[in-house]
Amino acid sequence: MKLKLATNHGPESKAWQVLSPLKQYNDSTGIDTVWGLGAGNFAVVKNCIAENKNWLYTDMPYWNRYNPHEPNRTYHWRTCLNNVHCNQVFDLPSDRSKHIELKEWRHDGEYILVAPSSDTIHRYLGKTNWTQETVNKLKQVTDLPIKIRSKPRKKGTSGPHVADIPLSEDFSKAKYVITSCSMVGVEAVIEGIPTFCEPEAGCAPVANTDIFSLEPKFNDRQQWLNTLSYHQWTTSEIQSGQFESTFKDLYKDFL
Repeated sequence: MKLKLATNHGPESKAWQVLSPLKQYNDSTGIDTVWGLGAGNFAVVKNCIAENKNWLYTDMPYWNRYNPHEPNRTYHWRTCLNNVHCNQVFDLPSDRSKHIELKEWRHDGEYILVAPSSDTIHRYLGKTNWTQETVNKLKQVTDLPIKIRSKPRKKGTSGPHVADIPLSEDFSKAKYVITSCSMVGVEAVIEGIPTFCEPEAGCAPVANTDIFSLEPKFNDRQQWLNTLSYHQWTTSEIQSGQFESTFKDLYKDFL
């Protein structure tokens, strides 16, 4: 495996927990590898897409997310080829996801929860006004109340640990969840809430990408969950070569 790592994150950043073990594959002829879409990475990714070149994206995982209040725990890190999320399904075992309970699909609720992604992701999608346009269109097709859950941000950071309202509270009476590309969509599907999203989202294979149809899909989710579990890795799993071995099997035509 040959990866051309972006070097715009230093050892003090959480990104280094992915980029550092990936350095063993660093090669000037490798595929572009980035953490997130900030710090110039957006231009790298867009250039790869424009030139039809492969690229590897790393970021926060689908579960077992880094918490700066407990920096010494073992965390997972997302690794996706040619997209910011894995949005296809492979036939994979459940050994890495068997601890997660898929709840029964929900068939009632009191409101629609709209969970936008970050402005950077909306820029990647080419839909910089996604939130307002989505809410406006929803109001034309449903009388259900609409609640917006913006990405939690506070004191220069983001994520569940800085949320004023727990996600579980917003989920509690939601009939549907609608997201552009947020990992809230993944959590909603695990929770059994019918979900609607953009095609690039991690929940797309088990959600409905025809957002404004408001026709829920109650897909089988186990293989999807297994697939996500094989697209997030700990630092030691990357260092040991387990990540490389799996990715070569899954994407042998690309890597």
